[in-house]
Parts: sequence; C-alpha cells; structure tokens
Amino acid sequence: MKTLGKNIFAIGVSLCIFTFFLLNSCNNNSSKKLLDNTHDLSSLREIEILNKSQTHDNPRMRYKVLSSKFINGSDKWSILITQLEGFSEDDYQSAYSLIYNKDIPTIQNHITNGLLTYETLSKWYLYRIYKYESKPSTTLNSIISIIPDAVTQAKEKDRLKESNHPIYGMPILLKDNINAEGAPTTAGAIALSNNIVKDATIVKNLKSKGAIILGKVNLSEWAYYFCDGCPLGYSAIGGQSLNPYGRMIFETGGSSAASGTSMAANYAAGAVGTETAGSILSPSSQNSVVGLKPTVGVLSRTGIIPISSTLDTPGPMTRSAIDNSILLSAMYLSLIHI
Repeated sequence: MKTLGKNIFAIGVSLCIFTFFLLNSCNNNSSKKLLDNTHDLSSLREIEILNKSQTHDNPRMRYKVLSSKFINGSDKWSILITQLEGFSEDDYQSAYSLIYNKDIPTIQNHITNGLLTYETLSKWYLYRIYKYESKPSTTLNSIISIIPDAVTQAKEKDRLKESNHPIYGMPILLKDNINAEGAPTTAGAIALSNNIVKDATIVKNLKSKGAIILGKVNLSEWAYYFCDGCPLGYSAIGGQSLNPYGRMIFETGGSSAASGTSMAANYAAGAVGTETAGSILSPSSQNSVVGLKPTVGVLSRTGIIPISSTLDTPGPMTRSAIDNSILLSAMYLSLIHI
C-alpha cells in the first residue's frame, strides 16, 4: 500500500510538472503567436480607418492602403534625427511665432534682424515634419525622403550670408518626380526606388540662388498615369497622402498631392509640383495653397520624369502669392544677358 501510495504521489507530481510545463508552453506559444501575427496598434488602427473609409461618398476615397509597405521609415527618420542634434521642443516652440504661416520676406526679415538663423529655420521644419509625420495618428504621408545634408547647407548659408535672392536659405520640398542629388527620384514607383540621378535644371537654378533642398514629397504614382480611378495622392513608395484639413475626409488632389499637403502643413517655405493637366492646380485648390502652372517652356523640364512633351511643366506651390512669385523666379534662369 505504501508503495502504491508513493507511486500515486509520484505520478501526481509528474502530472503537475507536466501540466505546468504544458500550460507554460501554451502561454509562450500564444504569446509568440500574438507577437508574430498581430500588427502593432498603428496597423490595427489603420485597418479600422480603412474599413470606415469604405462608406465614403467619394469612391476614390474608399482606400485599400494607407501607409507604405515598401519604404523603410526608420532610415528616413534616422537621416532626419541626425540633423536635429541639439534642437528641442523648447527650441521649436520658441521659433514657432517667427516661422509658422509666415511668408518668405517676413522670415528673411527675422533672419536679418537676428531673430532667426537659416540653421534654426531648417531644423524647425525638420522637427515639425518628424513631430507629425512619424505618428500614425497625425501623419499625412507627405514625406518620401529627407536630404542628408540639408542642415549642413543651412549652416553654410549662415556663414556666407550671400543673399542675392529672397529664396536664399529657404528650405524647399520637391515632388518626387524631380531629380535632386541626395535622394532617389522614384515617381512613387518601386521600380525607381534606387534611381540615383543628378540635379534637375530647376534644382540647379534653385541651389544657385541659395535655396536649400529639404526633401522629396509624395505624389500620385507616375503622376497619376498609373491607373484610372486610383486614389489621388497614392504611391507604392509613399503610401496614401492625406489632407491636413480633414484626414480621410477631404481629397488631397493630385498628382502633386504632397506638394500641396506639405505646404498646408507648414513643412517648408515652398514646394515644387509638376503638372500635365491639373496636377498643380487640383492639389493647390484642395489644400488651400497657391499653385501656378507656368506657360510650358518657361521652366526647364530637364531632369523631370515626363508624361507629355507638350503639356508638362514644373511649377511653384506655396502658402502665399508673394512666395509663389519668389519660388517661380528662383527656378527660372534667364538666357538673356544684358
């Protein structure tokens, strides 16, 4: 009987140990399965938002995708954060009233009077981009890439002070079908994700007058010659651009979608879009900014991914008419020498 009792006890202990490890194993497997198969909160939130969008009155806003499934956000933000060394939320707030919604002449006056520097100006815009674009709850999916040496350029502008044009030292964003050194020119397409090229002619002109290229912005993929009826402002590289006046409520317009949203969101002093038929004017209207399609041929199209040889042109997109004229003149290089 004692032997039987010992055996029953031993079996009971063994069963307890087995059950403990079994339950522990199940818990571990469940945790692993949860970690492996469950998206983070932002992805879960995205699914909810996408589901809700299916009832939108506008069929083009019944989105299937929001965030890019291709772009490596950590790389983009690491390039940006590296340039923000020593710049804090306090610095951002201190300069807020000097920069937010201010036109270029006003900003230049602040710099002339010693209230701002070009370095602070560039860092302020980069900080603002990161502040809103890095959060799923506030991102407009406006920014595709950041130029690695933008702040270095700004420091050089402070050192030289060679202000021969109002665009001098002003951070500018480019639609990502315009070539610029320091970032690929993708047109929003994965096929061009490693398309490293030299500056477009208008970018050379901007730089020659002292402008700082801050980064590249999202667009309707292939300037909306990707498919008929696609959502405006969507690209595989950048995801779905969203309107700052109503994310998932109002369209961004296209194809220069994020050139418009970035201006409305105060992400730079100016942005450059391109138009074949409505691609500057549409997003300018949707985002309440000033957009101009110049007469074809006024601005060079060299170094811009084309659609039509007779209709295409780059053009300025800004928050004010005076900034629009400044940006237009900075892209223009007169061939007439007096």
